[in-house]
This record gives sequence, structure tokens and C-alpha cells, in this order.
Amino acid sequence: MREDLEALVSSAGAAGPVAFVVLYVLLTVALVPGTIPSLAAGVLFGPVWGSLLTVLGATLGAVAAFEIARRLGRERTRRLLGGRGAAADAWLSARGLRGVVALRLIPVLPFNALNYAFGLSGVTRRAHALGTLVGIVPGTVAFVALGDSLADPGSTGFVLSLGAVVLLLLLGATQQRRRVA
Repeated sequence: MREDLEALVSSAGAAGPVAFVVLYVLLTVALVPGTIPSLAAGVLFGPVWGSLLTVLGATLGAVAAFEIARRLGRERTRRLLGGRGAAADAWLSARGLRGVVALRLIPVLPFNALNYAFGLSGVTRRAHALGTLVGIVPGTVAFVALGDSLADPGSTGFVLSLGAVVLLLLLGATQQRRRVA
């Protein structure tokens, strides 16, 4: 099966990676979790190219979702929430890039929903795009590497990438608990 997918991707030439990035953007905007396409990137393109394509697709998708929220819902949402959303908006607006990176490093927070939330907040477009680009790298590399090694679950690569995913999830859960407490 893997050989068939690799043959399909290589036969597509440059259109294969472009189609993957476009699909990733559309899935991100449609709120489809990125775990499956990130794993698929590892299977289809290997750890290096898969990570680069996933970061590109996820970042472009995040920017698209941010813009949709910013253009269609920011003012309506502020009126609807009144003061209830003001504290979160103030926290994020004050931290800007650092706040976006911090939230992106917590893999238990839903990436796609955050894209829209950032668009509804006062965070700048630049802080959102750059914070997303930087903040998603560790999780992306871990998931793509896991996808690359799925065919050999006893391999060192599989064990290391699975360990990295678990570690990121545990660190994210710990960080989230600290923020709530």
C-alpha cells in the first residue's frame, strides 16, 4: 500500500505537493483535525518534505480561517460576548506573537478552532501568522515523523516519534492545567 501511495505521489510530479498543500488548507478551514493529513504527509513525502508541506498547508489554512473570522465575525462576536470575552482578548492582544506561539505549543488545544478564535481576537495578522508558523513546528515534525515510520512500528524512528508525540501531549496537558488553575 505504501509503495502504491509513493508511486502515486511521484507520478504526480510537482502537482502532488501542491495538491497536498491546497487540500491541507481546505481541511484546516473546514475544521477537520490535522492529525490524519499530518500523518499522511509522513507516509507520502517522508519526514523532511512532509513536515515542510504540512507547516506550509497548516499555516496558510490558519491564515485563511483567521481572515474569515476577522472579516465576518469579529465585531458581531464582540457585541454578543460583551465583557465575557474581553479578558481572553486582552490577554492575547497584550502578548501578541508570544501568546500565539504559547497557545500553538499546546497540542491539546484544537488548532483549527484556535484559528477562528485568533481572528475574533485583537491579535494582529502578523503575530498570528508568524506565531502559527513557529509554534506548530514541534508538533508537526513529531506527527509527520510518526506517519513516516508507521509501516515499521518496531523501528527506532517509530518509537522516537511516538515518544515525541506523547511527550508533547503530556506537556500540553500540563500547561493547560496550569493555565486553568
